[in-house]
This record gives sequence, structure tokens and C-alpha cells, in this order.
Amino acid sequence: MSPMPSPIRLSPQISNLQQNSPYLDIYTNAPISPLRARQSTEHTHLVGSHSHPELKRWENPGAWGARHINDSAPFTLWDEANRRYRLPTREQNAWIRRQSGGGDWEHNGWLMRIETASPPQPISFTLGAMPVLFVPPGGPFEEPVPSAPYPNPRLPNPCPGVRWPRMVNPTKSQRIAILEAISQLANVRTAIFLPFWTIFELETGDGRTYPAHSLPGTVGGRTALYHHQDLSFFKTMRSLTCPRIIQSSEASSLGPAVHDTAVHDTAVHDTAVHDTANYLRRSTLTPGCRVESGFEVPSPGSQPTTAGTTCGVKIRNSAGEERLTVANRGFLSSNDVYHPQINGGDLIGQVVDTRPELDVALVKLTSAASLSFTNTCYFQAEPPTRLLESASIHQGSWSEVDGMSSGLVSMMNTGVIETRPIRPVSHPKIPFSEWQTRSVNTIFGNIEGFISDGVCGAPIVDVESGGVAGFFHLSDGSFATSAALDDLIAEGWVLSLQGERRSGLN
Repeated sequence: MSPMPSPIRLSPQISNLQQNSPYLDIYTNAPISPLRARQSTEHTHLVGSHSHPELKRWENPGAWGARHINDSAPFTLWDEANRRYRLPTREQNAWIRRQSGGGDWEHNGWLMRIETASPPQPISFTLGAMPVLFVPPGGPFEEPVPSAPYPNPRLPNPCPGVRWPRMVNPTKSQRIAILEAISQLANVRTAIFLPFWTIFELETGDGRTYPAHSLPGTVGGRTALYHHQDLSFFKTMRSLTCPRIIQSSEASSLGPAVHDTAVHDTAVHDTAVHDTANYLRRSTLTPGCRVESGFEVPSPGSQPTTAGTTCGVKIRNSAGEERLTVANRGFLSSNDVYHPQINGGDLIGQVVDTRPELDVALVKLTSAASLSFTNTCYFQAEPPTRLLESASIHQGSWSEVDGMSSGLVSMMNTGVIETRPIRPVSHPKIPFSEWQTRSVNTIFGNIEGFISDGVCGAPIVDVESGGVAGFFHLSDGSFATSAALDDLIAEGWVLSLQGERRSGLN
């Protein structure tokens, strides 16, 4: 794990942008800087008394019971002593209905859903410290629950010795024990550990069948549910996602599925279209900027294409080598990395290494790009401070992403996934300890496909610690998954501040 960084002196360009900002935060209508910088005593001194202080968006965002800045409920639904969300009282229920335009509500124990045509403004991501989504009346909405008729609550728990606290992610050793137990009864390809139940995805095409009620309904102290289809469980949920009606006026052209998007001015960070500003020439490169691949070699009769994604963070290994992270999926056909795009941009580096299992490619930057890049700013998202191990990611904690096609997006950790890596049939089975670990996050922000595709590669930054919990990878519309960075950390990679010091910013 990397050490906490020392205060960083900001470049004159960043300081100037912060002192002369004409932009407003759509959550609060308060003046804000287009670049949210890491806070420090030195930073406060540098930007001066004329800068606009930014309000904290969260109280206690590190676990369940966090409260969003726009949560005006005069009560809390989080019961810390019993680690659960309680039902509102009659008086509190009346308050909720008044505030939400009389909409009906329900909650599944960790997330409240309110159907309303007139949601409260400004929008909040929590109500009484409980995560909340506002959806149109009468629209489709499905719990993340599979429908395979296999669970039987009368069958014995195959792993009775493994239990973990309520609404807490199980540890790696606990997940391994669960997989070892259930795999004696079924061919499991993925296990999804959520707050109140565990979903086991079963392999298809292996010739195995499971009669109704033939698998245990409880595994390791949690309700067990089963998914048995070719498509992964989250992909099957995509078509059941309810469109969200909460949107800022600036993003209305994106349609009804945009949920409370933080929109930046076109010249700074445009979300109505992909951001194509050249920050290398204007000020400084940061996480969240647009990067684009070189031209893909076209097939006969087709036009050459490129792929645009979002810039990650600069990291450094024990040998002192610095690399920029980008989404591997965006650079499968070309190693050239441009900012913001191949036409009208600059070649900022080349892919020299990849981690396909993490969807991460490592880029050796040009001298100019390396000198310009800083990890201390991340548009409106919380700036990163270090790489975060999966064991330090807490269920119910909040994180932020700011991609080149999204603006600010908030996410809440909902659970963890263990997936068996794909191997040829003739190869030995991979030990459960080597299964791929991913985080599951519920999205409170842009969810359209073309938006989330452009966000790929953006760092997911834990609001409380500033730790990079992963890089935005896949989204089904309501949930996003990202690979754990444990292997990258084990290789000796840490967040790089050396570039800022070398360029005279410290």
C-alpha cells in the first residue's frame, strides 16, 4: 500500500482556473472550480481568499449510514447498533411523501426506491441516510434477484462455519470457503456477494442439470440464489432497468436515463458530447481527460476507426518507472495514445504493457505529457491519493468517477464478485484463491450505454480515503463492476507524485 502523499503545490494554470471559476455545482448551485484539487493547507494558501470554497458532498461516506449534502430529512433510518436500515415511522413516512410529491416508496433493506413524477430538487442520493433512487411511476423495476427455481431452504447449509457481520463484504478467505462448499454441489462460474443474499451463477453447456429445489437455500449464513443462463446475471438485468427521470436541464438531450448528471461547461468538461478539450495545451493533464487510440487497421471495405475512453492515473513502480493507466479495451488495435483525439490532438504516449484481466493498459508517456500530468486534480470527483486494496473497500461506502462522457458520477459499493477465469477445457482447474475479484457498485449517475462506454478507464475514487478502488470497466445500467487492484499493488505499483515534484509543482 502506498504512503499518504505530502502536500502538492498546484500549477499556476490550475490555481488560475480555480480563482476565476464561473461554474456552479448543480447539486448546490454553489460556485465551484472546474478542477477539484486535493485539499491541503498549502493548497488553501496558494489559491487565495478569492477562491470559492467547495462544500463537502458527504457526511461519513466510508460505510452504511452516509448522508448526502442534499439529504434534508430531519431523521436517520440507519440503525448503527443493529447494522440495519429501519422502516420510517408514520410521521416520517408522511414527510417522505410530502417531499417526493406523494410518490410511493419501498426498500429492500439497503436501497430505497421512490416512484414519483416530481422528485425533490436539488436531488439527493440518500434519504434519512439511506441510499435512494427516484424513478418514474409505473416503470419496470426489478430487484437484483435471479429466477432459477433451485434454492431449497430445507436443505442443510453446506458451509455452516463461515459467517460474517450483517451488511459487510466477506473476506477473501470466507469467499474461498463458500466457493469450496457450493462447488461440491454445483458447477459455479461466478459468485456475487450482495448485502442480504449471494447469487451463484452456474456454468452452462456442461451437461449438468439441477431439478427444482435441489440446491441449498442458505450458504454460509446468507440466502443463496441461483442464475443459470448463458448471459451473466448482470447482463440479463440490463433490459429490466427502470429509466430514471432525474436530470439537469443541460443534459436533457441525453434522454430519460440520465440521473442527476454533474454537467461542466463545454469549454471545460462537456457531458452532452464527449469532452474534446486539449488539456495538455491549455493547462495540465489529469485523470478524467479523454484519450483515444490510433487508427484501427480496417478490414476490406470498411473505414478506419479509433476508440475514445477516459484517462486513468499515473503510477510508479519500485524501479522508478512511471506509467499512465488507460482502459485496455480501448487500445486493442493500436498502441498509440492520443489526447484528446488522433485528429486535433497530441500523441501523449504508447502502450508498453497490459493487464487484460484488469482491463488496464500501461502507457509510457512522452516527456511533455509526463511533465504536465498531475494526480492532484480530477475534475469534480474526489482526487486520488493512493491505490486501494480490495480488503479496504467497505460495503455501503461511496466513490466518485468523472469520465470524459459523463461528468461527476457517484457510486455505492454494494458487494463483491468472484469469477473463475476462462481456461481451455483440458487445463487444470484454477484454485479459488486465484479467481478474479471485482467490486459491485450501484450507480447514481449517467447510465446510458454510450456514456458508460466512454467512462471506461476512469479511476473510481473512494470519497472518504481518496483511494483508487478500481477503474470503471463494465456497467449494466444500474450496477458497475471493476477489477480489484490487489495484483497491481502486489507488483509494487503506487500512485505517482514524482511527476509533480519533478515538474516543480512541489
